[in-house]
This record gives sequence, C-alpha cells and structure tokens, in this order.
Amino acid sequence: MKQKVYLNIGEAYFTSGNYEIRTILGSCVSVCLFHEKTKLSAINHILLPGSMDKLEEKQSLRYGITAMELLINEFVKMSISRNHLKAKIFGGSQTLNLKTNNVGSKNILFVKDFLQTEKIPIISEDTGGELYRKLVFHTDNFDVFITKLQPNVSSEILTQERHFETKVRERMVKKTSIFTF
Repeated sequence: MKQKVYLNIGEAYFTSGNYEIRTILGSCVSVCLFHEKTKLSAINHILLPGSMDKLEEKQSLRYGITAMELLINEFVKMSISRNHLKAKIFGGSQTLNLKTNNVGSKNILFVKDFLQTEKIPIISEDTGGELYRKLVFHTDNFDVFITKLQPNVSSEILTQERHFETKVRERMVKKTSIFTF
C-alpha cells in the first residue's frame, strides 16, 4: 500500500519511493518531474511565478522560479541531466471570481517557458479552465489522476484561497519578512 503525502501551497516533494502525493489546485500550478530510468520523481505547488521582493522569492517555494530550481537541482545532485527529465503540469484555473489578475494563466505561462528553456518536455498537462482540481501523483509509475471539483464542492477552497490572496497582497504592501497564514 502506498503512503499518502499531502502537498500544500509552497511545498515540494522529491522521492525514489512509492507514494501517492495529493494536492488541490486552483490558480496554483503543480509540476510533476520524473526520471524513468532511476524512478526518481518530484512535485511542487506553485502559488505565483515570482515576487517583487527578490529576497523573499529566493526563500520561498511559493514562487515558481524557486520551486522549479529546487526540483531540478535535486535531480542534478543525483547526476541526472535536465534533458533526461519529463514533466507533467496541472492547475492554473481562473477559479470563480477571484481578483487574481489572471494568476492562473501567468502560472501556466511561467511553467511552460521555464520547462522550454530547460529543454524538459511536457508530456502531459491539464491546465486552465474555471474548476479546482484534486491531483493524485503516483510516484511508482508517474501516473497523475485529476478530479475536477464542481463549484458546490469547492466553496470552502474558494474561501481559503481568497484569504490566502488577501494575506499575500497585505505582505506585498507591508514588505515584511514574517509570514502568518
């Protein structure tokens, strides 16, 4: 039986084990990277492509540039070249009426550009749209299962995402280095 891991915003997981990694995505994006020969795999949960505060950006996996570099560097530490990796990408919805200024689309564009620059092929994707996604990544065979959540199921998630968006906006104004969520 596979051990279950729940991935939150701003987290990443790298493994050679047999796991079922779960997360829920709205405007956020997750990238599943893997190397078939060694059975190594990784996943992240990106909130935003980047930050105006470059120091904060380098210290947080909530930001795409930091989260992607971390994942790739874990493979490089294991002597796996970037061009031997494969990627699957998910998320980036424009969920309901969030005032996110097209964050979902920006996250998708960032991830696609980043992977293209690194010459890592995207072999599968389910991005965009208006619904939340429940993602389950099986690290033993690299399968990803997506369940689209209907609006009535996602009202609690919407409330949490609005709260999180408010906190991020407040932090951008205050420029504080302490984050409370």
